[in-house]
Amino acid sequence: MNKNSLNELKQTNINNVCHYIYQVRSTSKQDIGQQLNLSRPTVNQILQKLEEHNLIEKSGYFSSTGGRKAEILSFCANSKLALGIEILKDSYEITVINLYGEILKSEKYMLSFQNTPEYFQKVCTDILSFTDSLPENYGEILGAGIVLQGLISSDGTRVTYGKILDCTGLDVSSFSSHLPWPCKMIHDAESAANIELWENPAVSDAIFFHIRNNMSGALIVNSSFLPGKELKSGVFEHMTLIPDGRPCYCGKKGCVETYCSLQALLKPTESLEAFMYQLRLDNLVYRERWNEYLIYLAKAIDNLHMVIDYDVILGGTLGQVLSSSDIRFLHEFIKKNSAFPSQRKFIKISHTASIPNAKGAALPFVREFLDIIL
Repeated sequence: MNKNSLNELKQTNINNVCHYIYQVRSTSKQDIGQQLNLSRPTVNQILQKLEEHNLIEKSGYFSSTGGRKAEILSFCANSKLALGIEILKDSYEITVINLYGEILKSEKYMLSFQNTPEYFQKVCTDILSFTDSLPENYGEILGAGIVLQGLISSDGTRVTYGKILDCTGLDVSSFSSHLPWPCKMIHDAESAANIELWENPAVSDAIFFHIRNNMSGALIVNSSFLPGKELKSGVFEHMTLIPDGRPCYCGKKGCVETYCSLQALLKPTESLEAFMYQLRLDNLVYRERWNEYLIYLAKAIDNLHMVIDYDVILGGTLGQVLSSSDIRFLHEFIKKNSAFPSQRKFIKISHTASIPNAKGAALPFVREFLDIIL
């Protein structure tokens, strides 16, 4: 075996050991040797390297079954962290996660968005205060992902279309010039799709609806977000649902956004909580409004499902309030009205809707680091 091959084997063994400890979280030297068919000296050498890089730690002893107690070796999930920051019209949320994607802390700040240096300075000051408040034993921050409601350039440095926040042309330097870590911007639906894929690895192909006050979408293909040639894949909120219908902020009329966003469902001073309370009381007026909303949503789902025969995942704030009877209503309407009705129950509710969307902007930094060490 030549020197290069030997070095590759050593690195493969290191990655395999690190991957195994990451998967099981805690183990022993003996278990590693048995599971990976490695000699004790090789295991010892690898563990020493991993410990030097603060990727594993000794965390006590397993209970004895007779003889010497085995030392517990645990993966240092908090040795590297990643930040996610979601910017909305009237607030922003900062979230920090570890190498398991677990949220260690999340805080929401009420402040109206302004495309001004003073606003970005304030946000970044709060980000730095947020990170300063983390425990001293937490590791370094890999990077900061910034979630925005708008189309983002392929390198994550510029907003190419940002009508909701009126931030078209916004450069990531508005944040990175105040922060000591790599920064990237990300579309809000892509961020939500990242969370869905992280929490549900079985998801391979899907049409993802991210429905909050406004609506956005993402196409998931081969377990990853599909950006398209000009990063417009999944922007089906601006497909025409009703020709010459309600005016949309994009300048068109009849977009899916104007019928399927929560803004389309609710009155200007009405909260979703108040609406759902009346709905669950079976208030007839609210039931009629809800059914009308679901019919529009069903039409949008059917149109997309005719083009792309994937499962449909309904997420965002809407995903938190949908019931199984609502999903039945959608399936039944589509089955009755579609040109090619499906017998398959292809509409699902996202189970990640309550997770802060900022997490999805932090996950790429974690994935990138894990790809190196595992």
